[in-house]
Amino acid sequence: MRTVANNTTTYRGRRWAGVLGALVTAVVAWAAVPLPQAGADDAAPIGNLGDTLHVNYDGIVADVTVHDVLPTDVPPGWTWAGSPRWRAQGSPWKANVTVHTIKSVNPYQLATAFTFAGVTPYADAYQSRHTEAPNALETKLLNTPPGSTVDGDVYWDVYRGLVTNVVLINPATGTHLAQWNIWHPGDPLP
Repeated sequence: MRTVANNTTTYRGRRWAGVLGALVTAVVAWAAVPLPQAGADDAAPIGNLGDTLHVNYDGIVADVTVHDVLPTDVPPGWTWAGSPRWRAQGSPWKANVTVHTIKSVNPYQLATAFTFAGVTPYADAYQSRHTEAPNALETKLLNTPPGSTVDGDVYWDVYRGLVTNVVLINPATGTHLAQWNIWHPGDPLP
């Protein structure tokens, strides 16, 4: 015949066995999760405005330079976008960029693999805008065989904070390929 004390002891033993089983399962599950592999984000070069950064990503090798980031007149083909609250509150800005293609699978690969975002110190990221400007970089990247160099402009609709970093990303994967710093923490904001 069991006593009340034995039932309590048996219940505590089962509870501890359940906790121990859950702990072992959690440790095994944690150990089974693969660690992230080194990729383009780990090796993405970071420099200052005017620096030439070497980009090596998915069969593409290129030297890329962002020369400046300046306000500009409205380029041909520009349309205002975004929330009506912010529409036309800012102005178009452009970055002058040089891309020297060293290696690519085909002449238009850079056009599909590269885009530039203008990032503010408040983590707003302005995506590049499509325009009909004759010097638009997105158009020039459509024909960049290995050995070619193109200069062009990337346009953003800057309506909140000013751009303090230019980030080269792959639009399909969001992979960070390179970054140019305009502003450094500790300096006064632009």
